[in-house]
Amino acid sequence: MSDIMKERERAFEADFFRKQDQKLLAKMRERAALQEVAQALADKLRVDDAELMNRVIGLGLDRENGAAILLAPLVQVAWADGEVTDREREAIFEIAARRGVTQGSPPHAKVDAWLRERPPEALFDAAIEVLKVAAALLTPAEREERIGEILAGCRRVAEASGGGIAKKLGLASGVSRDEKVAIDSIVKKLRDAGPRR
Repeated sequence: MSDIMKERERAFEADFFRKQDQKLLAKMRERAALQEVAQALADKLRVDDAELMNRVIGLGLDRENGAAILLAPLVQVAWADGEVTDREREAIFEIAARRGVTQGSPPHAKVDAWLRERPPEALFDAAIEVLKVAAALLTPAEREERIGEILAGCRRVAEASGGGIAKKLGLASGVSRDEKVAIDSIVKKLRDAGPRR
């Protein structure tokens, strides 16, 4: 009798995990606001990767401002040159607003704080791990599309204030060497084999 109960318990558990994955996947596919994606992702991490969830919480993120972690790669690129320009800030907040992170919201305030004072490298590392957990649910084509969207956002931030006259003449992209290194690192880490376990 106890074997039947254990099997039933495992089936309920597997069903629960599958439903959590489906919720997150649905949010990611419907282009939901970052806050909705972050909430579904937090639920998944709480179940699947408590250690990563604890790292995220330890970095000052919670249910209210958690969506900010999905914008951390943009912040990382903005800080690549050692300072954040007004144009980079504007680019980040334009991208954020398109995904539902508006001025006055807790995630907006968290990103604003990160742009005023550089966050620790641990935040950027955790953000990549969180994004990889989410991407692991996607098909290879969807995963590559999502990485492409992150890359486009990072490039948008990098190009926001660089290049000067050379950029206007078409002689340069406006992306500094340090920004290019940061972008390449982010994309490489996202493409590395799945989430950390």
